[in-house]
Amino acid sequence: MLDLIKQEKPTLGTTTLLTYSSSKVIHSNESGLGYLTAMMYLAPNSISGFNVCQFASPGCTLACLYTSGHGQFEKTKKARIKRTNVFFLNREQFIKQLIKEILAHIRKAKRLGLIPALRLNATSDIPWERVQIVHDGQTYANLMELFPDIVWYDYTAFPYQKRCDLPSNYSLTFSRKETTTEQEMLDNLSNGRNVAVVMSDLNGKPLAQLPETYLGYPVVSGDITDQRFLDATPCVIALYPKKDAIKDDSGFVIRIG
Repeated sequence: MLDLIKQEKPTLGTTTLLTYSSSKVIHSNESGLGYLTAMMYLAPNSISGFNVCQFASPGCTLACLYTSGHGQFEKTKKARIKRTNVFFLNREQFIKQLIKEILAHIRKAKRLGLIPALRLNATSDIPWERVQIVHDGQTYANLMELFPDIVWYDYTAFPYQKRCDLPSNYSLTFSRKETTTEQEMLDNLSNGRNVAVVMSDLNGKPLAQLPETYLGYPVVSGDITDQRFLDATPCVIALYPKKDAIKDDSGFVIRIG
């Protein structure tokens, strides 16, 4: 079956890649901080048949926001699977469409007097800094080199040492999982990379007040805006549990009481 799919080379058709319509994007773009953010949602883990979350854990798989918001609808799920399949099986078309939409995003931001920002791993963990791009006959190391004036950012579960050589316009926040050791968190923090931690009270509800520090580093809320590139570094980004994470018992959510 997979050989047949490869021979057919799936195409995007009318499926677009970037979105402004998710609640996360809308919330960020209404923050008044001067940025216009667009995001791309792929099918996480191995849902499409291709693994886009190499370092996923059982806890983060359960807590993934893949089915939140529009993601609960079959049409949206199918679109995300299609995007992911085209990325792996028809990369040339995928990149061509992505560049087209990025250029439109830049134009929109300019009309609004805002700085364009992009998060391509809304529900994936692809090391985009390693994805070589060919555009107008010229080869670029990655999209960040092709579009140096865009603010690129993502969360990642990759250990710091496996994604430490980043373009200057690409910001990563490390996502702590139940399998993450304290030393792994400190590896990120001591190297200036912020760490996102899902925290709740003992009943799984948002904390009435965040702790001032965690592991000796200041704690800031990550739920006011999604624009992680604006956070001071190094610090711990506290997120409240959403959807299935509220019932987490794996240790993915840190309970504070």
